[in-house]
Amino acid sequence: MFGAIMGDIVGSRFEFDRGDKTKDFKLFTNESVYTDDTVMSIAVADALLVAGPNAKERIIKDCLVLSLKHWGRRYPEAGYGGRFYNWLFSEESNPYGSYGNGSAMRVSAVGWLYDSIERTREVARWTAEVTHNHPEGIKGAEATASVIYLARSGYDKGYIKDYVVREFGYDLSRTCDEIRPTYHHVESCQETVPEAITAFLEGKHFTDVVKTAVSLGGDSDTLTDIAAAMAEAYYGIPKKFIPDIEKRLDDDLNKVLWSFDRARQSVVAVKRDWKADPMPGKREEFTFERAFTDFELTNLRRGNVPKAMEDKWFFYMRHNKLFAHRSWTGYLIFVIEIDMDTNIHKVTINRDSNQVGIRTVEEDIESINELLNWWVKPQYDYYHEWISETVDSLKKAGMIENDE
Repeated sequence: MFGAIMGDIVGSRFEFDRGDKTKDFKLFTNESVYTDDTVMSIAVADALLVAGPNAKERIIKDCLVLSLKHWGRRYPEAGYGGRFYNWLFSEESNPYGSYGNGSAMRVSAVGWLYDSIERTREVARWTAEVTHNHPEGIKGAEATASVIYLARSGYDKGYIKDYVVREFGYDLSRTCDEIRPTYHHVESCQETVPEAITAFLEGKHFTDVVKTAVSLGGDSDTLTDIAAAMAEAYYGIPKKFIPDIEKRLDDDLNKVLWSFDRARQSVVAVKRDWKADPMPGKREEFTFERAFTDFELTNLRRGNVPKAMEDKWFFYMRHNKLFAHRSWTGYLIFVIEIDMDTNIHKVTINRDSNQVGIRTVEEDIESINELLNWWVKPQYDYYHEWISETVDSLKKAGMIENDE
């Protein structure tokens, strides 16, 4: 969710067409502040944490209404739209048929918190319906959350684009260069979400997505919030930006942001969750064959953030690559580029003798397959994996009897 908030902060000083539609600008200045986009993103995240991952529609919607009003009233000058502002301070809680882009800018938490696209879309729809119950408002929230889910689950941009066009009917045929000249400040989902998705699809890396979104102009804080949320899910967010985000939020907003981030780690691991060194120059490449089911690949995509001393591995997936680090040192031991079409997977393995022991390719393949046998399970059992690995090491060292 850091990406969405950074997008809001960076885009805030260009809102209402105050920029010159360029990508040549500083990301953070003294004028860069959070707006209602951040407050409402925090409110949705807080509501989902309170409701719990398996809550039903009524519970989630009740929590959403209470949370949106609670946080909105605490930050009344954050820059809400007129109709939403009236809803915040009204004693009534009925939706008001909006198709404004507020439903999409606040939904990023949903894209991170659930383990299926169906559940993601369902909860995204509910987050919109409590206020923005117009079909376009609902579609904007669902599409945004879906892109985040697919991006953090390893799908490539071609698949994501096809999914959005097929499922939501958005026209993504225009390029940013075609959008930019006539695009102006507009606050509807139907004229913000497709443009934000296009900025995400064209961006070369996280920062480039942010700058591309800002360069389009218009409702820059919201458009960049949406695009940067997608970019974080696809590329990750560089750690260097986290302090710039934190220092612009107060303690209460930061508390929810980090609480949500900890909850997110139980659903999907990302690079910044642990110490993660780069691959050293001494390395070797080889291939091995193994079939993965879609279910197994889904489990691998969750990754693993270490939970105890016995939990010896930190691993995560980005796109189709699995990165496996030793938890105690952060050393990157191997990277597997998974090819589901051929089932022939490319491995890049650490050969730095200061970080790893000397092994043959055959031993490495055997070890990797043993680890994968543990990691593809619905719940990675690090404790019993550690026991198994320890027993195997003792047998090989002749310290205990091999019963085979």
